[in-house]
Amino acid sequence: MKHEKQQKPVSENTQIDFDAYLLENEKWLTTEGAMEHLNVSRSTIYRWRKKRYLPSFKLGHIPIYPKHLVNKFFMRRALHNVKEQ
Repeated sequence: MKHEKQQKPVSENTQIDFDAYLLENEKWLTTEGAMEHLNVSRSTIYRWRKKRYLPSFKLGHIPIYPKHLVNKFFMRRALHNVKEQ
């Protein structure tokens, strides 16, 4: 028997579309900056990054986070929590 892939609802889609022009004047956060901005621990940032919830790029060996995508992620999580209540 074949196992069929279950489609994720649009609201749970983890893909984030971004425009290269938006990144031109983007503010970038380090891990410490993202921790302070989201008010979470370092392990939470790493866990979200590993699960690909939090978009990040590597500059050498240092992960950096585009601030507008971090804000988008934060708003999506906040809206998800509101819908559950």
